[in-house]
Amino acid sequence: QGGQTANGWNGDFPNGNNNDDVDDDSCGLIGGARISTECLFDNVAVGGTFDGMHYGHRKLLTLAVSSVNPRSGKLMIGVTVDDMLRHKSYKEEIPNIKERMDGAREFVYRLAPGIKNRVKLRAIADEYGPPGTVEQGANFDALVLSHETLDNGHKLNEYRKNVLGLEPLALLCTRRTEPHGMSSTALRRRRWEQQQRKSASNTSKERSTSQ
Repeated sequence: QGGQTANGWNGDFPNGNNNDDVDDDSCGLIGGARISTECLFDNVAVGGTFDGMHYGHRKLLTLAVSSVNPRSGKLMIGVTVDDMLRHKSYKEEIPNIKERMDGAREFVYRLAPGIKNRVKLRAIADEYGPPGTVEQGANFDALVLSHETLDNGHKLNEYRKNVLGLEPLALLCTRRTEPHGMSSTALRRRRWEQQQRKSASNTSKERSTSQ
């Protein structure tokens, strides 16, 4: 089966082919090997916070771009709104949604300039976004997600099938290959600690100057 956590397009995706059964072994490798047409989709969605655009984010977006039919496929990138991130650790270190959208857009445009006019970014303010709605759900056929969020993709597919009466999305999942990959939380903690050390150093210098 397929799917991920997506964010809204505007309901202007044409209905695409639904490839529910994707054989991972037939898809090849993104960096060089030919990608099977069975792994290409017409309407791909990917969602995330995209805080800092670290390696995991870049890998996620690379898979998303590589999964789009190069001739006519469309990609919708959903970016979580600020209000949904208030529970995050070190939330004060999370850039606002405009900065996060700009970072995702810049990366994708540089990665695949040929599909600029077929990429849209949308703010996501709920659990499932447009793929989980009656109005727009049928417009998507694949969802790209990380192994950490794979369960969310399965939940979305259950919701689509049991509540909306829609076909499940093809779930395209990245795998963690780096042995010491740092999460967004760890990177935010690092930025926070650096800021704390800088503030402490500045305070110490001001005290020395005033003495």
